[in-house]
Amino acid sequence: MIEEMLRRKKLLIAVLIVAAALYFVLGRYDVSATKPHPEIVNMIFHGIAERSIKRNSANLEVPYDVNDKDMYLKGFKEYDHMCVQCHGAPGVEASPTGKGLFPPPPKFPEEKLYEYSLKDIFWVTKNGVQMTGMPAYGPTHEDEAIWAVAIFLDRSRDLTEAEYRNLRDKYSDTHH
Repeated sequence: MIEEMLRRKKLLIAVLIVAAALYFVLGRYDVSATKPHPEIVNMIFHGIAERSIKRNSANLEVPYDVNDKDMYLKGFKEYDHMCVQCHGAPGVEASPTGKGLFPPPPKFPEEKLYEYSLKDIFWVTKNGVQMTGMPAYGPTHEDEAIWAVAIFLDRSRDLTEAEYRNLRDKYSDTHH
């Protein structure tokens, strides 16, 4: 009797796996960027991403002085050039492209972004995150520039709109 129950459970699991596979393979799952995923999918993808980022960044060594003003300003300039379009900034809305991404990118400097450590920010910026719209800047930027962005973000957790505007006024050539 127990063997029969186990056989039925295995069969049920196999049928569910085949049904789920067919659901995805036949294009029944809506991948549009205008509809949220079901909560279970969000939990699975977010959990996978979080664990991967933490694992991959854990052994990184920070090769720069995080208090170096030049690195901070370099990070601001890089951020203002390549990141603000999607993540926004204090007093700066994300561009239409950034607003159209799903899942929406963390807004800088809101708290959600700071679930990540300095090393996590570097790793994500360098490697990107699949299925989020976050590109990998490692192939197009030197590590120094990526560390600078990570240092800027890490040190700017409480950056105000006035402070960001001041940085733009003094150091940016990308705003109008």
